[in-house]
Amino acid sequence: MNLKLIDAAIAAYTGKLDDADAARLAFFRALWDVQAACAAEAPAQVAWEAPAPSDVRAAYEDARPVLSVAPVAIDADALAAALGKLAGVFADAGGFPDNVVAAFARVKWDRVVRASDLALAGSDPSAWLADFAAVLADDGMTEDQAHLGALAASLALKVQLERPAQAAMGALRAAGAAEPRPLLCPVCGSAPHLAHVGGATSSAGRGRALVCPQCAAVWEFERVRCARCGTRSQAHLHFFNVEGDDAHRLATCDECGGYIRTLYSEDALAPCSYEVEDVVMARLDAIAQDPGRGGEH
Repeated sequence: MNLKLIDAAIAAYTGKLDDADAARLAFFRALWDVQAACAAEAPAQVAWEAPAPSDVRAAYEDARPVLSVAPVAIDADALAAALGKLAGVFADAGGFPDNVVAAFARVKWDRVVRASDLALAGSDPSAWLADFAAVLADDGMTEDQAHLGALAASLALKVQLERPAQAAMGALRAAGAAEPRPLLCPVCGSAPHLAHVGGATSSAGRGRALVCPQCAAVWEFERVRCARCGTRSQAHLHFFNVEGDDAHRLATCDECGGYIRTLYSEDALAPCSYEVEDVVMARLDAIAQDPGRGGEH
């Protein structure tokens, strides 16, 4: 996580966001500060050894994430400590209702972490987070509260996955694993949360890349293809945006009904920080429910 880049992107957006977006950005900036501090405090926890190139290539061709072959050894103490600090930010600075704050205060995060399957957290983060949310619900949280708790857990887990993911992407490149381009993260198997067109997303600078929200891996993807179902039918693919904002667009698919928020570097107003862009593009989720609110391209 690059806090200097994050702050440069936030500075570029200052005065260009409405009050709600600015408040959300300030909240997430507090979370990112905790993540960065936790990563700096325990660098040893991110040690990870890549499997042999032949194993990496075989896993890629079988559509298996690298971490399913070579899991990250998750440090329970560090995960619980990070989650506790992040949960504190959710309670103190999230602006959530009192019942949410009270629900977070009741959870013994250390106990929940230690009761979870940390081997699963290091090999299949999405499955671990689903289980984690179920445990929180069993402990008395509502579905929405458990979803927020799982979000805090995802941010805490990312602290230990980000550096191994960089090494895993290097291993994929060294093994020549490039085709076919996967719909899910080739490192941890999570679904991408945004796409990026232009910039350094390809050697030509006009390609498209997908970004993993869980481990921060970035991988090349076809420009004209649904990032959810994989269809290449151009007639079924559409782009929408908020009027006056060409940098942030919504790529939708008629075949599966899915969508992905997309950043276009050539039209961007700020340095590219995927963390910041994820927050700024939240408004596109509303367009996904009603494409008529934006303009189609």
